[in-house]
Amino acid sequence: MIRQLLLAGILGLVLVFVFTTTASAHNTQPRLEISMERLMPGGVVDVRGVGFGMEETVMLALIGSGLEVSLGEMITDAEGEFLHIAVLPTDLAEGAYYFRATTSHHWVLSPALTVQGVAIVEGDEQAFRDHDEDLLVPMPTYAPGVVPGVVTISAPIVSSPVEAPAPPSGWGTNMLILTGLMVLVAVVVLRLGRKRSE
Repeated sequence: MIRQLLLAGILGLVLVFVFTTTASAHNTQPRLEISMERLMPGGVVDVRGVGFGMEETVMLALIGSGLEVSLGEMITDAEGEFLHIAVLPTDLAEGAYYFRATTSHHWVLSPALTVQGVAIVEGDEQAFRDHDEDLLVPMPTYAPGVVPGVVTISAPIVSSPVEAPAPPSGWGTNMLILTGLMVLVAVVVLRLGRKRSE
């Protein structure tokens, strides 16, 4: 009888570890990827969310330099991903900025996005020169969103997951309690077996 209880306890522990390992193998940490690491104000950057829940609502914002700009709600697809094409404000001050994704369980930051330079706004008088002026050297022109002398990265820049601790799930807590109870039963059965053998 004691051997049967002991074997049942050991089998139960093995099953608990198999199920908890299988369940945790599919969990991924949510992260944000950005397509550029340096931009001018008014530039465009792709923000991609990966590893979120299926069809989860994600609040996206741009934060930095005491500023927070809401970019709205994103809904993830069946794989827990979303893509948002963000246009930076033209009056953004130079500095480091981050995209922040917030869900009911996660708080994730993207890698740093460095904003430098001054955006050229249409109709800006300083953006144009009088044709009568003599130009000593040819003036370079740049495509919108390109910072002179800065090489841009075309591959996504992957963030390290930074998130607030999620509340403990009921499944993990229940499995921990069950494991503890099984160990306690095994110890009691072993002690009873020793007392009977004496």
